Amino acid sequence: MQRDSIKNTFLVAGLLCIICSLLVSATAVGLRKKQQLNKELDQKKKILRVCKIEFEPHAIDQVFQQNIHPRLVNLETGEYVEKTQTGGLDLMQYDLKKVLVSDGTDLTDDPAGLGGRRENYAVVYLYPSQDQIILPIRGRGLWSTLWGYIALSKDANTTQGITFYQHGETPGLGGEVDNPIWKAQWRGKQAIRDGEVVLQVMRQGKVTDPSRQIDGIAGATITTAGVDRLVRFWLGDQGFGKYLARPDKFIPAPTLQ
Repeated sequence: MQRDSIKNTFLVAGLLCIICSLLVSATAVGLRKKQQLNKELDQKKKILRVCKIEFEPHAIDQVFQQNIHPRLVNLETGEYVEKTQTGGLDLMQYDLKKVLVSDGTDLTDDPAGLGGRRENYAVVYLYPSQDQIILPIRGRGLWSTLWGYIALSKDANTTQGITFYQHGETPGLGGEVDNPIWKAQWRGKQAIRDGEVVLQVMRQGKVTDPSRQIDGIAGATITTAGVDRLVRFWLGDQGFGKYLARPDKFIPAPTLQ
């Protein structure tokens, strides 16, 4: 067989494809555990930041375990789901996509733009030393889904902070949800009054009640409206409303760390 024949060329190319595929697959499998650990560390960093907890990169796990208590909540009832009911679930490996498939609820009204489906279980994070509850939030902006956390006082009546860690909004416009100056105004706003969500994100320059209203982002009307809808959704009855209404919601659980 000639070395430069068409048959030989296809044979060599096929062998190279098989070898490369095996190498890529082996690398992916070998790094899977490390990737999961890095994902967990990144999530912990985001939660520590919304709580304004200082940490060194090498001590993320230690600082998180000392300060934060994750708990699993049934959104349908507002009750905590204990560890024995989760089959020993590691809450830092909570996979939202899997939960949406196995334990999701179809939404007839979807103001936050979740794709018409909401999970039935969600992880909340308690920060006992500062009496704060941190909730995961997400919803549609202009170009993307914004993913973040909002921190509330232990009675859930007042906001303590907000952060968005993943989105595709326009830099300099909707992307200003990352701006520390804009995020600073969230602290101390009234969130819930007499069981009703009163927190609002207004169009820029339209604030009339600074005690409960956030001044929106200039030039980003749609992103501003999206943040308003997603925050009000997750604080309301379709989101964490039943949980936030419970008088016994602030109960740290070290066994679930």
